[in-house]
Amino acid sequence: MASILASTIALPLIFEILLALLGDEPFNFGRAAVAVVIVGLTAGGLYIARPGWLNVQRARGAFLILAGLGSAIHGFLVTAAYDLFKSDFVQDVVGMLTLLLGVTTFAIGCFYFRVEDVQEVIENPKTTTLPAEEIAISTVPGSYHADSTDRALLEACRDALSVERLHYIALYEPPDGQPDAPAQRIFSVDAFEQGKYRVRQLTPHQRRELYHTYGQRIIDRHPALNEELAALYTGNLTRTVLDVEQGAIYHHEISRNPHRHLIAVTLDQEHVYTTDAELDVLKGRLRRELGLPRA
Repeated sequence: MASILASTIALPLIFEILLALLGDEPFNFGRAAVAVVIVGLTAGGLYIARPGWLNVQRARGAFLILAGLGSAIHGFLVTAAYDLFKSDFVQDVVGMLTLLLGVTTFAIGCFYFRVEDVQEVIENPKTTTLPAEEIAISTVPGSYHADSTDRALLEACRDALSVERLHYIALYEPPDGQPDAPAQRIFSVDAFEQGKYRVRQLTPHQRRELYHTYGQRIIDRHPALNEELAALYTGNLTRTVLDVEQGAIYHHEISRNPHRHLIAVTLDQEHVYTTDAELDVLKGRLRRELGLPRA
């Protein structure tokens, strides 16, 4: 958005040229310079700050609200109290504000149209719901509390399991009252009891315990990997996909404060991408259950 906003710096100059031609007045260098400086500083601030996506959405929403309200008030005053605009100084100030609002709104429109281009939504094929007797639920005593939001989170994860795609889901979060402590597993749900995905070398219980162990290792390595990738200035690491020969292992950061993580598994290589899309939906549901905005 910073680059789009910066590219609109020429617009104030064009508008000043048109005003000079239409009003038969000399080119107002001061007014044009103010517009260019303000737009340029705003674009530079956005580029340097690189705010998080949620903050960008909030700032953009707040600006559009203020811009719409300001335009409505301006239109009302022009209609009902036009005497206020007889002063040259007032005309310059209002004109500059209107010009800046218009340029910034134009930049936001370009951002939506070009950067946030509408993507075609491809619905995943329907899945088969697992019978209740084939779903294994493993809760951690002392960490899982059925009388809290944990129950709703567990139900959301359980409902996401299917015969075709999602076969294991575990949620991790810090202990109660210790938001800065390392995240630990509070529950997991899986479909390892299904005959389709059993292997001779491992019992369902052994397979479950292995995913408990290696899921925790993935989460423990997340901070170090996140710190290493910080040099790329691409923001925090929020999702990791380990595409293995038979399916994939997924890691999602559900929230950052406190740190909550999701480990999920598909055992079917043909459904790696469709499972990824379903996990994005599940992440949104979990965040809603926690009272958080969609990431």
